[in-house]
Amino acid sequence: MKKIVIIAGLLACSSMAWAGADSVHSLRGDKPLDSASIAVPDKQWQDGEGKIQRNYAQQPPLVPHDIEDFSVNRDGNDCLSCHNWDSTVEGATKVGTSHFENRNNEALAKISPRRYFCTQCHVPQKNTKPLVFNSFKSLSEE
Repeated sequence: MKKIVIIAGLLACSSMAWAGADSVHSLRGDKPLDSASIAVPDKQWQDGEGKIQRNYAQQPPLVPHDIEDFSVNRDGNDCLSCHNWDSTVEGATKVGTSHFENRNNEALAKISPRRYFCTQCHVPQKNTKPLVFNSFKSLSEE
């Protein structure tokens, strides 16, 4: 009997959640989710001249160039062609030593699997107008 009451309660909660879903609005407006409607035309990537200033301690560095054609998957990581320690690309920031440690802080010969997928933390920046208002100020601005 308890199971029936619990299931009935869950169904009631989920139906109330669906009823309130009409008030949720997408940042893209009423446009359908296809590549033609969400493309960002006439916007340029950061030009890659130097590093983008960080806004807070421990912030992962931001990517100052386009990575659209890059492949980061279990078979390979295009980021490492420039940013690995044995790379000879001038000006490319080398991967931090913390990326060569396992979760027990033991040194590894290769990048740790938990740090391999760069775009989990490092994101490219576009020179665009923000989608939503943001009043964030870095420590240096306060």
